[in-house]
Amino acid sequence: MKFVKKTFVTALLIPLILFEAYLSTALLLRWQHAINDVLVRLPPESQTPVTHPMLSQEIEQVLSENVWLKVGVWAITLLLLAVNAWAIQRLLRLLRRERTAPRSV
Repeated sequence: MKFVKKTFVTALLIPLILFEAYLSTALLLRWQHAINDVLVRLPPESQTPVTHPMLSQEIEQVLSENVWLKVGVWAITLLLLAVNAWAIQRLLRLLRRERTAPRSV
């Protein structure tokens, strides 16, 4: 049973770490754009991930015009970073506790 729990926790930890890395790149805007450009190319060519050809430019324009909207987006990003980091920390603590727990025979 412990093996299943450890496997589940590890499987949950991997996407959380990847999501944390992706959110962290939001603080470094150039990296975020580079990652997004690669992610757009991942789906098959027949599908288009963007319904509007200039969507990203329009979003940037709206964010530059509305300062409070931009602050809100940053606040949500930082909140997601904090909650995700907390979840990663709790899962790592759970894994460490399982590793150091005394084994009964």
